[in-house]
Amino acid sequence: MIKLFIFSVLIKYALSMIQLSLTSIRRVQQLVAAVIVFLFCGIRPANAQVAFTEWVHPPDITLYATSPTTAGIGSSAAIVLDDAYSGVINIGFTFNYYGNSYTQCVIGANGTISFDTAVANQYDPWPVSVALLGNSSKYNSICGPWADMNIVYGGQITYFTTGTAPNRKFVVSYCHDAMYSCTTQYTTTQIILYEGTDIAEVHIGHKDTCTAWNGAFAIVGVQNATGTAATTAPGRDYPSVWATDNEAWQFIPDGTYSSYSVNPITYNPEPYYTIYWFDTATHALLGTGDSLVVLGGTPGTYFAAALVCSDTGATGMDTAATGYLRISSLNVNQVSNIRSLSIYPDPVRTTLNVDADDLINTVTVSNLMGRVLISEQPKTKQARLDVSHLPSGIYMLNVNNGTVRRFIKD
Repeated sequence: MIKLFIFSVLIKYALSMIQLSLTSIRRVQQLVAAVIVFLFCGIRPANAQVAFTEWVHPPDITLYATSPTTAGIGSSAAIVLDDAYSGVINIGFTFNYYGNSYTQCVIGANGTISFDTAVANQYDPWPVSVALLGNSSKYNSICGPWADMNIVYGGQITYFTTGTAPNRKFVVSYCHDAMYSCTTQYTTTQIILYEGTDIAEVHIGHKDTCTAWNGAFAIVGVQNATGTAATTAPGRDYPSVWATDNEAWQFIPDGTYSSYSVNPITYNPEPYYTIYWFDTATHALLGTGDSLVVLGGTPGTYFAAALVCSDTGATGMDTAATGYLRISSLNVNQVSNIRSLSIYPDPVRTTLNVDADDLINTVTVSNLMGRVLISEQPKTKQARLDVSHLPSGIYMLNVNNGTVRRFIKD
């Protein structure tokens, strides 16, 4: 379980002049003001100051959200389908695994890292039907644990590299990922690769037992590229059936990297969070990551929210902005492909009403990882969306592939 208590946000200001003719740019005034911005983690805000400059033809403004803590900022593995591998991901350093050096890997939706980059964006096998040793489904892989999960029904898969050479760590996190066929049950786990020592660790915050599917089998272990050598954690290989909380294992290569030993260790995952940027007034999701480019210094108020992993299923995101950064500029208007849009009730339990002045051709509801959960084509100015089946949380409504609003499902 990853618990991050207080984040500080430092908003730094950077201006770069857009390519306009000299005669078209007239600088009117410069104002330096202190404003407060909050980066949310749960309901614990931290504040910082920022300066802004006002222009007739404002340049782009980049907002930065950073933390003085050692917590990493997770990037999405961009896995949007069940049983799929990610694209090729840079580890950030050289990692020696079973005698071979790797700088890249792929992440599997079912709880594994593979060093075979040829499987990028391909099918990630889910059946756990034999022991790890010699199991061709997981050659050249770290299983942490390997089990049939279904990201479509909830969860996050992120990664980041943290630390400084020669002691960096590459971290893959599975946060509250739903189990296949038992979608109210879930796994939260983290795989950590260590630079220099080439140690691999698995930190399992929570793992349920889905007896309704695939025998509830799951494997924690490592295997080489040919299936001739593998090491599993005791009681964590096929055909064991198990559930756990706050469990961790360390896999240590021998001097020749031909085999690994395994030891139980204290559960101590790497802290991390994912940053989401919103327009305070419209609740529109503007972007993710540690920075946001505001094109032309668009007038409005913006806030950054830190999404952390919680084994309770809560997102850790505050539901309303109590602090904000205001960017002020002249003669710049926000653009929307809908003149007026109203959604209610918010929060909602069963039916979300969407009313517009213009024809609603398409409307989608997505989770914060961008996965589309509802898609309709009402072809009217009103849409009534049944959201009763969605878990509690924050969702994004997209109308006509352009106008985006955030809403809360109770």
